[in-house]
Amino acid sequence: MNIYNGMYKGYPGTYYGFNRQKTFAECWDNVDSFISDFKKCGIPQLIKDESASTLYYLLYASYGYSTIRNSDINQFKYGVFSTIYKYGPTWEKRIDIQDKLRNLNEAELLAGGKAIYNTALNPSTEPGTDTTEELDYINQQNVTKNVRSKLNAYNDLMVLLKTDVTGDFIEKFKKLFKQVATKELPLVYETEITE
Repeated sequence: MNIYNGMYKGYPGTYYGFNRQKTFAECWDNVDSFISDFKKCGIPQLIKDESASTLYYLLYASYGYSTIRNSDINQFKYGVFSTIYKYGPTWEKRIDIQDKLRNLNEAELLAGGKAIYNTALNPSTEPGTDTTEELDYINQQNVTKNVRSKLNAYNDLMVLLKTDVTGDFIEKFKKLFKQVATKELPLVYETEITE
């Protein structure tokens, strides 16, 4: 007798095995269900809805048909949301900074630092030498303005833009999915019936 004749619960009728756990796409088949679960999970939302929406599509692209590790779907979902809580705000800020860097014009790239040196001769005794406040009068001022070369400015920009902040963030979710791609056999239980 073939024990895989389709009479066992959960057996899909294939000899090639199957996964007992769901995939990411089966847990959230659209962005609205992902955002809805995210908003009501009880873990504070520290990223914007727009970022959460983008994150859903990035996770779907990377893990859409990857099988989750947990048998408990809720535990998997809380794993996703806690990862967002821990690393999402930094990812969102780094994306914002990279966007600002990409939008710098050439004049902004070439601008260097500026240093201003003020001298006050014969100051009164107030304030004393232990103050950290700036003096409200000067007798002399020297200004140093630096201009960067185009080569250095663009090289520095390239170094800053080379970092893949999104790839590093998406990699944090990898531990929530099975790392072995083999299919599983159904769980078959044998019960002895006595009369």
